[in-house]
Formats: sequence, C-alpha cells, structure tokens
Amino acid sequence: MPRPALLSSVALCAMGACLAACLDATHDDQVAALGGEAPGVPRGPEHRPGQPCLVCHGGLGPASATFSLGGTVYAVIGQTAPAVGAQVQIEDINGVAFLSPTNAAGNFYVTTNQWQPTFPIKMQVTLGGSTEQMLTAAGRDGSCAACHQASVGPSSPGPVYVATTASQLLGDGGTSE
Repeated sequence: MPRPALLSSVALCAMGACLAACLDATHDDQVAALGGEAPGVPRGPEHRPGQPCLVCHGGLGPASATFSLGGTVYAVIGQTAPAVGAQVQIEDINGVAFLSPTNAAGNFYVTTNQWQPTFPIKMQVTLGGSTEQMLTAAGRDGSCAACHQASVGPSSPGPVYVATTASQLLGDGGTSE
C-alpha cells in the first residue's frame, strides 16, 4: 500500500508543475495590454505592426509560431508608412549574421527554427539608397518594440525608421512627393 507522505509529495509536485505551466499572470497581462486586432487586418505576418512580437510569439503563446526576433520598420521618420521590402541585417555576438526582409506592413521576424542568435545583437536596415544602423546593441529582448515604442521618451528611442526624408529612399538624391 502506498505511503500517504509519498502520495502527498507526488500530488504537490504535479499540482505545482501544472500551475507553473498554466498560469503566468504577468504574461497574460502583457497579452491583454496589446488589445484586439485592428479591424480588417487578419492574424498573420502583417498584423500588429509596432507591437512587441515576442509577447505572443516568444514561446508562452497565444501564437503557435515562436520567434527569436521580430519588429516593424517604417520608411520615413515621423511617418507611419511601412518600409516595404527593407532588408534587416542582424548580427549576433558570435559574428553570425541573418538577413530578414520586411513585408507589406513593415514587419520582419525570425523564427526559432530559422535562427537563434546569441545576444547581444547588432542590427541595421536598408531600403533603396538608405541604410540605418542601430547605435547600441540589443542585449536581451528579441521584440524590437520592447524598446522602440510609438513615442520617443526616457525608455524609448521611438519607432525604427530607415530614412529621415523620402528622397533618401530613392538612392539618387532625387525628390519624391
């Protein structure tokens, strides 16, 4: 006959494992703070530009795809037009580099199956005739929007842009409308 103390220990361990796996109030709060989906934008690679991708895609869900990095790039500083077709180059501390294109929303992402960089990482983005390099290394978070929030402030340099003027994107110094 099993001993009661042994059964209690096993039951407590099982209950603790279930609680640890099922409950993460902080994560649930982070997901809830993102709000609902934008009207007319289906879930997928082009949803939620400017939001911290790894809140949902960091392994705790609710998204099924897991990213090691993800973010949004805008074309011109102070504007909301996405940098469609930009190339985001990421290099980790070991010198391993990865190139990820932005999509129609300006979003880019790297799945954990594609690459898992060793932090800190350096990044640069190129579109047309413009290249912008991040001046500091990202030390730990693969969500660009964890630091690059919508507004410039004490804890954020603001969104990621590839050019300061639209003419920079042309690559020939010309003007654009």
